[in-house]
Amino acid sequence: MCGIAGFNWRDERLVKKMADALQHRGPDDEGIFADEGISLGHRRLTILDLSERGHQPMAYEHGGRSAVIVYNGEIYNFREIRQELEGKGYQFRSTSDTEVIPAAYLEWGPGCVARFNGMWAFAIYDIARKQVLLSRDRFGEKPLHYYFKDGKLIFASEIKAILVHPVRRKGNAREISDYLYMGVVNHRLDSFFEDIQMLAPAHNAIFDLRTKQMSFDKYYEPRYGNRRVSSDEFLGVLRKSVQSRLVSDVPISVSLSSGTDSPSVAALTTEFIKGPIKAFSTATEGAIGDETALLSRFLKKYPQYELEKTYLSEDSFCRHYREIIFHMDEPFARQSAYVRWVIANLTHKYERKVLLNGEGADEVLGGYVPFEPYFLLGLARRSMFGRFAREFVSMLFHPERQRILESCRGTLFLKRSVRKQQEEGIKSLQQKFQIKIDRAQVYGPPPRIKNVKDYLYELLSVSSLPRLLNCNDKASMANSVESRAPYLDHEFVNLAFSMDERDFIVNGRRKYPLRQAMRGLVPDEILFRKSKDAFQAPIFDYLRNESIRQRIRQIFRDARTASVFDSKAYLDEYEQFLSGHGAYRLFLLHGLFLEEWARMFDVNL
Repeated sequence: MCGIAGFNWRDERLVKKMADALQHRGPDDEGIFADEGISLGHRRLTILDLSERGHQPMAYEHGGRSAVIVYNGEIYNFREIRQELEGKGYQFRSTSDTEVIPAAYLEWGPGCVARFNGMWAFAIYDIARKQVLLSRDRFGEKPLHYYFKDGKLIFASEIKAILVHPVRRKGNAREISDYLYMGVVNHRLDSFFEDIQMLAPAHNAIFDLRTKQMSFDKYYEPRYGNRRVSSDEFLGVLRKSVQSRLVSDVPISVSLSSGTDSPSVAALTTEFIKGPIKAFSTATEGAIGDETALLSRFLKKYPQYELEKTYLSEDSFCRHYREIIFHMDEPFARQSAYVRWVIANLTHKYERKVLLNGEGADEVLGGYVPFEPYFLLGLARRSMFGRFAREFVSMLFHPERQRILESCRGTLFLKRSVRKQQEEGIKSLQQKFQIKIDRAQVYGPPPRIKNVKDYLYELLSVSSLPRLLNCNDKASMANSVESRAPYLDHEFVNLAFSMDERDFIVNGRRKYPLRQAMRGLVPDEILFRKSKDAFQAPIFDYLRNESIRQRIRQIFRDARTASVFDSKAYLDEYEQFLSGHGAYRLFLLHGLFLEEWARMFDVNL
């Protein structure tokens, strides 16, 4: 796990400066490569082949052709690919996965990525062809940002490295409007900087150093199907995914909650690691959201886990929220970035570099409440009215029935009404704070969702997973921690998309195939809860902290965001909030984060 950077001209000093900006992603080693028309930089976090043989940028030569790579990620099946390449006459000097990638490129070209099982963002410089191949993994676990303008290509793992260059720091009005009006980030390939984008997941880009032209190619989409999948088959694919993500030359640890997803990963991990394993969890002060009671049942079953817990607190948030904004490169939405940062920070304090998690399970298996109306609609379309009636009754007795009913109302019956409510809310927000950005930019074309699989695909590729993964990568790598997600193994995702739609929910229990497969491996109290309370830090209450009060009153006297919304209206609303009256709490939080970001990165709004 590392940080990469580069651009299409030669400048050793500048590319080193870019790499230095990514030091937190790779504190163990650094390197640069420069040739006519190309500069590459790298920061290394040593996980596989801890020796100097894993140093990057790494050059590889075979059959008179040469390639140089900078790479961030893990290819979990690299040993199998290496063995195949050795059968074709390729030789290797290291035991790292890095060396296998340029060799695979020289043998199979850009299509080599279809053979990889893992997560990655890399750049390969093909010396003879004077081309650079940029590639990003299937689901976007690893980020790759780029600036491409007037024949200049600049790319890096994080935006802050691109900002080492004298590029324009103009705020992206469309992203800012989505953030202020709708409270969302990272749902497009655009960034909060107008000229900086992200390479799409499951895409290669080839940049020709001679013509300065770039072409893009999508190499993966999940395969749809509709077959019955047995619990044994489901468990076998998930077990293989977990096992492959244990490849490491440093100790493995696990991020653990009391939901279904991470305990399932943790339980399967014990089949392959017999010694003690560190697990990390969070709670909030006052025991709100404390998951220790349920986790104790899991830990009793698996005593080899050594649980370390940290608390989300007002003091911690107030001390670190600006640091988190810096590492995100953008304002963050609500609490998710903070929670992930705290877990990664705890992992780093215990000197662990690899952290398994349960990310992606909800997107792949339909774990969110809005999945239910699409599921019910699918049953109706297939004339499965008896099953529809049973699931509808289960829904009425579900602990989350109010949220489910609201979701059904918005999805199946009153889309126009819900849209009208959103429009009215936006109009009210615009008038209250005199927001100067055109609110029409908030909406893009609605996704074309015809069935359950379309909804999962939208979560996986557009709305939910991209922002979750970007947040997770930046938070973990800020603390020099590699985060691995077994549920995002493409073979497991393909299995989920091949399943019969009726099997995703049974008796009101979402993600039923996972629950059924893990029966006996995870305690029933965890496995068969109908719902898991979303982990909520009282983040809005933190806005009352005295240090934040002083900060808000100071920076909004001469606000960078004055060109976006009215500073006086913001301060008036904040005073209302402090006095205990109703207020636009989400806007207050996001307005603060936007102001801090604009100051931190000297953004022209």
